Amino acid sequence: MTNEGNERILVYLGRVSAQFPAIQVIIGYLMAQPQRVRFVHQIQPERALAIALAVHRRIELPIAPWQGYVQGVPIPEPYTWIEAARGYSGETVAVRVLTDDPRLLAMLSPLIVADKVHDERIEIQDRMQHLRREVDQVLDIYNELRNLMAVDKSRQGELAKFLGMAEDEMHHLGNELNVLKERLGDSQES
Repeated sequence: MTNEGNERILVYLGRVSAQFPAIQVIIGYLMAQPQRVRFVHQIQPERALAIALAVHRRIELPIAPWQGYVQGVPIPEPYTWIEAARGYSGETVAVRVLTDDPRLLAMLSPLIVADKVHDERIEIQDRMQHLRREVDQVLDIYNELRNLMAVDKSRQGELAKFLGMAEDEMHHLGNELNVLKERLGDSQES
């Protein structure tokens, strides 16, 4: 997102949250460097800096209007969060906004969708790496079983069962890997 887009959203957030001083303090902090702001659909625990804002105009929810996180540790007071955030001056600040404001939702929607797609891609890639390691392990077992069958002729029947199990597992893992590759290809086209 451009600085202009982030600034426009932050200014609007400041307007609709005038009754929440904690949010006003944080908006001021974020306005100093709007290029660091990344609006997200969900706060990931591995993020160095994160903020959750609840800005509702029409409904009253029993949740705190503001919650900050530094390295996954919740910090409920904005000035303490800003002080802790000083050590992470180059880090992106993940901001999650819960709102019922239609204009704000319209501004945030494209950013949230892009963030969600990005997170799904990372999740798929992680699962694919895990599956490839599993395929390698099963392939090692398969090869070892074939070697044992060549050496120990008396255990052919027993080893053939295990060989069949390894083949079934490789087939299952390969199918799952293909499905994930298709999903990854579909998300790249989006």
